[in-house]
Amino acid sequence: MRNFVSYVIVMLCLSIMQSCAVKKRTDWLYAMGQDSLLNRANYGLKIMDMDKGTTLYSLNSNRFFIPASNTKLWTMYAGLQTFGDSIPGWSIAEDDKHIYLEPNGDPTFLNDEFPEQRVFELLKNSHKSLQLVLPENTAFGRFGSGWSWGTWQETYSPERSVMPIYNNMVRFYKEGNNFKAIPSFFNNLIEPPKDDDLRAAYSSVLRAETSNSYKVQKNSNRNSWIRPFTRLDNDTLAYMLLSDTLGRTNSKVRMSIVHNKPDNLIFSPVYTVATDTLFAKLMKRSDNFFAEQMMLMAGKIRYGAFADFGTISKLREDLFDGILDQGKWVDGSGLSRGNLISPEEFVKLLTVIYKGKDFERVKRILPHGNQGTLQGLYVGYEANIWAKTGTLADHLGLSGYLKTKKGNNLAFSFLINNFRGNASDYRRKMEEILIWIIECL
Repeated sequence: MRNFVSYVIVMLCLSIMQSCAVKKRTDWLYAMGQDSLLNRANYGLKIMDMDKGTTLYSLNSNRFFIPASNTKLWTMYAGLQTFGDSIPGWSIAEDDKHIYLEPNGDPTFLNDEFPEQRVFELLKNSHKSLQLVLPENTAFGRFGSGWSWGTWQETYSPERSVMPIYNNMVRFYKEGNNFKAIPSFFNNLIEPPKDDDLRAAYSSVLRAETSNSYKVQKNSNRNSWIRPFTRLDNDTLAYMLLSDTLGRTNSKVRMSIVHNKPDNLIFSPVYTVATDTLFAKLMKRSDNFFAEQMMLMAGKIRYGAFADFGTISKLREDLFDGILDQGKWVDGSGLSRGNLISPEEFVKLLTVIYKGKDFERVKRILPHGNQGTLQGLYVGYEANIWAKTGTLADHLGLSGYLKTKKGNNLAFSFLINNFRGNASDYRRKMEEILIWIIECL
């Protein structure tokens, strides 16, 4: 089987090299514009040589498309320009009797992907009274503008929050005939399963839409035991979860909520994780929750307040003036169909990154060929493509960098909207086109 795959790759490369020799660039790209599959959709493509500053190809590149998770490129750049080399997850101050702790929206807190929990270790070992500084009001909702209705219990769209904890999700497990939760705070909120549900080969835990009430029921094909929790019926849920967790490790911990920071104390940042580590996870697997929290954190750190629209508006003025001139940008993750951005604007952003100090960083953060959301694609071209994917129903996108076999450094943005048919066919068509560019330009 391995020999057969190698044979197919070799034959594909030979076919591409023959097409390079036979077809002129203009003829090949013209033929692409006549492609029967692509012409059943709306699409735009921009390819630019970043060293020469010349456009190699442009089709519908000034038109606006729903970019899906390509949107995360804007969030990534804002984060890299805001946080430095480490994420300032919390702000902290102390006096003789109290520790004041202000969350900055860090999604790594008590997230088991990040075993080093400096803030939690500090809190559980403290002999002082803990004062958690939480704002009474915030300028953002639980979900982003234009997100699909009905995704409130999907793991790809947990609620956004000032103080994420446990990834804002509950994990369930089976113990004998009982279902239990991590964190255990939710154990008493699980409706006892019926006998038929317990005997089923597969089961799911479903959450009520407006409360943290969980019900076990049988499933036909898989176990689904992870659900987001909601703060809709309890604004202090994060505080209660932290208090419960701390109480299980140190029964003497005393904690309360305050809404205003003391004027006479200076708060210092507590750095929780390397910025590149977090953004690599975010971009390689296209993590919507991390992206949304990074957007909120950028607003908190740069402008002093949690907001989504307010942060985006200010970022457009501060970081993206002359880059994102007309496109519509509404969330951090790209889950919203309200985002409308052109390939031209993506290529402008990619060129700014290329000419700045963070290009090598960004290459390490983005998926390369056959990695992350590009797994199984661009096999053998791991050193030639670094790009962010985007997928919503009937919408695809890919924007990033190409290093051609001739040594040219290209930026590209390829956005496809409103197609009908199999998304994998369109991904393979994009792959075919971009591999030709790598081999021939």
